Amino acid sequence: MSRIDDNMKIVRRLWQEWKIGSWLFGFGSALIVVIAFTFAFAYAAPNSWDITGMIRSQLPLPMVTAGWSDAASFRDVATDLASVRRFYESQDFSTVGLRVDFTTEDGKKRLKIREREIINRALENDAIARAAARDGIRISDADAQKAVADQLSMQGNDPNAVKDRLMKLYGWTIPEFTGKVVRPALFEEALRKRFEADTTNFVEAKKKAEMARKRLDDGRSFADAATEFSEGKTAGNGGDMGWFPYADLAASLQDAAKNQKIGVPGDVIESDLGFHILLINERKTENGKDLVELSQIFVKKKTFGDWLTSELQGMSIHVLAPEYEWNQDAARVEFHDPALRQFEANLLQNSQGDASVIF
Repeated sequence: MSRIDDNMKIVRRLWQEWKIGSWLFGFGSALIVVIAFTFAFAYAAPNSWDITGMIRSQLPLPMVTAGWSDAASFRDVATDLASVRRFYESQDFSTVGLRVDFTTEDGKKRLKIREREIINRALENDAIARAAARDGIRISDADAQKAVADQLSMQGNDPNAVKDRLMKLYGWTIPEFTGKVVRPALFEEALRKRFEADTTNFVEAKKKAEMARKRLDDGRSFADAATEFSEGKTAGNGGDMGWFPYADLAASLQDAAKNQKIGVPGDVIESDLGFHILLINERKTENGKDLVELSQIFVKKKTFGDWLTSELQGMSIHVLAPEYEWNQDAARVEFHDPALRQFEANLLQNSQGDASVIF
């Protein structure tokens, strides 16, 4: 009997182990199905499905990566987009004849544009944070708290009222406001100061403009010098800019446009954008407006935006959301759908005087 009992014990143990193994196998299989389902909705399901957005908004999965790190997750982007939507829907735009409605097809497209802007801003913040770390720039908690206090004091005398306003407009607490706005702004400010203190770019741009002026003194035609040295859009047609009202020119160029001798290249002029050499071709008055026809040689000064673009171009960025793609040359996330790209282009082109572009 003892041998039979032993055999029965072995059978019962094997049965229990089999049941446990079957349960674990079933649980593992179900988990794999759930994970596959989640990834399918995150990275393959059509964005037009409402359920796609609902599932994505709960996922900490990467939407865009920079190198091996997550630059923007689906959940973070959805949270920031909800703040943007909350801001617009909490405002009264009736005074400008605008009704914000994100449920229409047009409104959904405009909100999608805001989402793309959030992703690009997240990438910019990531690039700035990396550059700051590389340059040894640190923002202490005390620095951040002081900046927050300064921001609160600028918005009103009652800190609690400002906190309530942040929550009402964006759904942000003070720590969220600090992380999303204040710290990135402090890093950017510190890097801007370093960039502006570096005179290398200024010197090189001015040297190039002065070299172009010397070529003109040596007898080179203005058109040839513009083709060789100018960095403006008109370099390909000899620097010809056509007719302009004086008021449409940069303030630093208006005096030369009005007083410089016709047909004689002027001296190098500096503006906020860079260095200019003007050639006045003709002046006239038409319909009561004073106009000038001119050509220019333009050498651009590198801006902080140019620097940031080069930083982004040097990063290994991968867009995982199927409705977006990475434009390496522009260093921007763009829509994969040509129709949505065209919608945004038309919106920007027609935005002058159109209050609806704000959302």
